[in-house]
Amino acid sequence: MTSLVDHFKDQLTGQLKLLFGHPVASMTGGLPPAFPKPLGNGNSKKRDPLLEERARGLLHPLAPRLAPLVVVGWNSRMRTTAGVAIAARWEVWLNPALREISEDEVGKTLLHELAHLLAQHRHGRRRLSPHGMEWREACRDLGIPDEKRTHQLPFVGRRMKRRYQLRCPGCGESHARVRRPRRRIACLACCRAHSGGAYDDRFRFQIMSLENS
Repeated sequence: MTSLVDHFKDQLTGQLKLLFGHPVASMTGGLPPAFPKPLGNGNSKKRDPLLEERARGLLHPLAPRLAPLVVVGWNSRMRTTAGVAIAARWEVWLNPALREISEDEVGKTLLHELAHLLAQHRHGRRRLSPHGMEWREACRDLGIPDEKRTHQLPFVGRRMKRRYQLRCPGCGESHARVRRPRRRIACLACCRAHSGGAYDDRFRFQIMSLENS
């Protein structure tokens, strides 16, 4: 009886190995190796272990719980943007063209984007102004007190037609966008002035198409 059970265990383990490409846990114990974190966007994003280790080292004295969560890498789809921070997933993606400018510029952009993650980590779910006082405080703690909102870099990008206009029904402020927003977004200035920075549907942007304008 025991040999028959072992036979079926071996068969199942072999089938799973063919499906997933690596040995799996046996039925008597042990864990399979962890799957890599999905990155999305096909092959455009590539994690950089050295930059990731560097970022975690910079953050650890300031936010030890955040540091091990941070993912850092390169996004080949970037054209005119030096870097981007995605606080919802604690990710920083850099433009590969930075490497052609200088290692110093890579370091500056990394710190700039890490400041966004640090600011959001410190303030939880509170909605922050992208380059407001919370971000500036994080910049000071990371050693870049005079950091600017943007870097003037010689990127060559394609010009994309703005297809949509977003208008606030409260203050009338408008923004042109290439793509239609996938989620509800509201005017930050009005939300800060009238609802403590929390999302307020009264100031949800009205979306108008510019295709025929």
